[in-house]
Amino acid sequence: MLEWVGWVYVLPWGKTNDWSKLSNEAIFSFAYVFTLFFFFTRFFEIFISQTPAENLFQKYRVSPSTLFFFSAIILLGSIYFFQVTGGADAWFGNYSDTYLENKKGYGLLNFLLIMASNFLAFVLGFYWRTQRRVGWLLVIFVLVVLVFCGFIQGVKSRIFYFAIFFSVPWLSVAKLTIKKGALIFFGFTLAFSFAMYFRSNGFYSTPKMLLEYFLSYFNTIFLHDMILRDMSPDIFLTVSYPLNKWLTFVGVPSEEYMHDISRWLTSIYYPEQWFEGSATQQWPIETELYLNYGYYIFWVIPIFIYSLFICGLYSLRYRLGPVCLFIFVCELLFFLSMFRGSMLQWIALFNMMFYGVLLLSGRLLFVRVNKDEC
Repeated sequence: MLEWVGWVYVLPWGKTNDWSKLSNEAIFSFAYVFTLFFFFTRFFEIFISQTPAENLFQKYRVSPSTLFFFSAIILLGSIYFFQVTGGADAWFGNYSDTYLENKKGYGLLNFLLIMASNFLAFVLGFYWRTQRRVGWLLVIFVLVVLVFCGFIQGVKSRIFYFAIFFSVPWLSVAKLTIKKGALIFFGFTLAFSFAMYFRSNGFYSTPKMLLEYFLSYFNTIFLHDMILRDMSPDIFLTVSYPLNKWLTFVGVPSEEYMHDISRWLTSIYYPEQWFEGSATQQWPIETELYLNYGYYIFWVIPIFIYSLFICGLYSLRYRLGPVCLFIFVCELLFFLSMFRGSMLQWIALFNMMFYGVLLLSGRLLFVRVNKDEC
C-alpha cells in the first residue's frame, strides 16, 4: 500500500520486509496455530460455569494503609535499582543504552519490580472502583510510583501494561464494541509512539519515522519464514532451553544464548545484536512448534494443553479473590504475547513463585467486607 501511494522511506534502513516474498507455508503456519487456539478455547468455554464479576467487587475492598506500605516498598526498590544501574547521569544522559546494558546482574530485582508494579496498577484500579471515598493523596502517591517504575522499566510496554491492569475491574465486565475497539487501538498507538520517542532518545521524532518503525516492529512472520527456508522440522530441539537457565541457579553453567529460542536464533541470524548488546529478535510460537514438535499434526498436543491451562484460569478468575483475577490477566497477556516468543519461558518459574507469594499475602491488601458494607 505504501508503494502504491509513492511512499518515500525516511528511516536509514528503508523497507525491511517485503510481503510479496513471504512464503505460503509461513502464512499457513500462523493461520493454523490461530485456528487451533480459537477452537480449543471456544470448546473449553462450553464447560465453564460463569461466576458474576460483580460478586468479586462487592465482597472485597482494598486496605488503604497496606496499599501505601506496598507502594512505598516498590518505590524504595525502584530507587535502589535506579542508583545501581547508573543513577541520574546515566538514565537522563543516555536512556536507551542505560536501559539495554546497565541492567545486567540485576535481573531478579528487575523482574520483581516489573511484576510488583503490574500488581500495584491492578490494586489501584480495584481501589478506585470499589472504595466509597477515594484518598486522593494516596492515589497521587501510587501514580508517582508507577510513573517512576515505568521509566526504569522501559516505558514502551509499561504504559500499555499499567493501563490494562488498572482497567481490569472495568474491562472484566465491559462489552467490546467497534467504537471502543477503535478508541483502544488509537490510544495504544499514541502511547506506543510516545514511548518509542522517549526510548530512542528522540530518534523517532516524526510521524513517518514512527509509522515505519511500527510496521517493521511486528516482524515475527518474516522471522519464521527464515527458519522455514533454512531449517527442517525437528523434535524437542530447543524445549530444554528453559531448563538450561534454571540449572544455572544451582551452579551448572551454560551459554546465555542457549536459555531461550529467540536468544539462540538471534545469535545465529543477528549476532551483532546479541553479542554486542544482548538485544533479541523475537521469533513466534510457530517457530518453536516447528523445531520441537515436528510436523503440523503434532502441534495440536501442546496447543491443546496450553488452551486447557488458560481456560482453567479463566474459570477461576472470580472465585478465589482479586489476586486470582490478577493472575488470570497476567497469564492471558503472556498467552497473547507468546505469539511473539516461547511457549515455556524460563521466567515462568519465577512467575509461579511470585503468584504463590501474592496468594499468601493478598489477604493483607484485599479485605473481605460484610454484607451490610457492600
